[in-house]
Amino acid sequence: MSLTVVFFDNAHWRKRLYPFASTRPVSNLRIGIQTIEEKWAAALNLPFTHQTCSPLHQIYPFESQPDDSFLVLQANVLPSLELIDEISALTPGDALVDQGRWLAFRTDDQDWSPAHLLTRFTPIQTSALPVWVDVLEDIFLQNKNQILFDFNQLTKGKKTQNLDSSNRVFGEWVFVEPGAQVEGATLNSRQGPIYIGKNACIEEGSFLKGFVAIGEESRVKTGARLYPGTSIGPGCTVAGEINQTVLWGNSQKGHEGYLGCSVIGEGCNIGAGSSNSNLKNTWSKVKLFDYHESSFRLTAENKCGLFMGDHAMCAINSSFTTGTVVGVGAQIAISKFIPKFVPDFSWMTDQSLGEYELDRFLEMIERKRRLTGNKKQENISSIWRYIWEESKLTRANNQHLNI
Repeated sequence: MSLTVVFFDNAHWRKRLYPFASTRPVSNLRIGIQTIEEKWAAALNLPFTHQTCSPLHQIYPFESQPDDSFLVLQANVLPSLELIDEISALTPGDALVDQGRWLAFRTDDQDWSPAHLLTRFTPIQTSALPVWVDVLEDIFLQNKNQILFDFNQLTKGKKTQNLDSSNRVFGEWVFVEPGAQVEGATLNSRQGPIYIGKNACIEEGSFLKGFVAIGEESRVKTGARLYPGTSIGPGCTVAGEINQTVLWGNSQKGHEGYLGCSVIGEGCNIGAGSSNSNLKNTWSKVKLFDYHESSFRLTAENKCGLFMGDHAMCAINSSFTTGTVVGVGAQIAISKFIPKFVPDFSWMTDQSLGEYELDRFLEMIERKRRLTGNKKQENISSIWRYIWEESKLTRANNQHLNI
């Protein structure tokens, strides 16, 4: 009997992580260098599948064999060495819990369900201190610690590629994967690690201050300044000033401008000279739009920046106020501060506020797919259609949601 990890997020709480979780399972969120599922799969050395919401089944199906047994994990819990040991020790019928909230359970039952879990399984209280990703700001808040966790796991027993003598290096906490090009850059790892992925390019005059991670085949352009807590996913191009921010991957911030305390999805484009605020003039707590509540939620944070869903784009010199949430596929070209919430598939200019027609969006995605060779886009049109339909009412009420 083989053991398969199942990442479970087919629950109401996943909507608190929209717009990012509207296009992917929660376990596919990037925090640190890797996604949540990549971390767990590597740590447990097991294959994995998903139990997620129905709109995502086509791209992320539940896959198993008749003789499989299952290790079911809450998709929004981050790994630690202590938690990995506890979960690895579970036997069929055990459930690891955190103050009544289940973290993982082990079962041989092919027809498993987390319903009434604590009455059907033997609860085992964790002695670790689990870290949950419950709301949007948790992504950038936990990023620094997860860069360290991933760095230690990914570099264990491996040798870094030698750096060219044209670089200025402070500290010895730099790891460069094969094929990466790093020339004339300043790398300061005295306070935290710097990870540079395969075939990445760090151009002359760039400054990286750990904790920083650069994904495979990403480009850091001349003069970029990247500060602690920053993760650039694979296939990105970045420039300007970036601090405590996660770019999921295949997104572009290729020019000057500031991005801080922010999370950017896949396939986004941020126009030249665009910047976000991450601190209110009143130094008060920041509100963020919550898809689950369809209203604004008061966070516990004084600093929150921009949260931009997949394939959203903004024009040159865009200005994002503190705690802005931009939905999937939104197109923004306005000269004043962008509203604190922009619904999915909005089309926003100084002259009008409308919607990005689905057919036009799909045509754009197809052109992008052909240029980039991203075959994943071939099968995802049903997800775009679902999100577009689901967000119709929110777009219609947009004027009432901006504060």
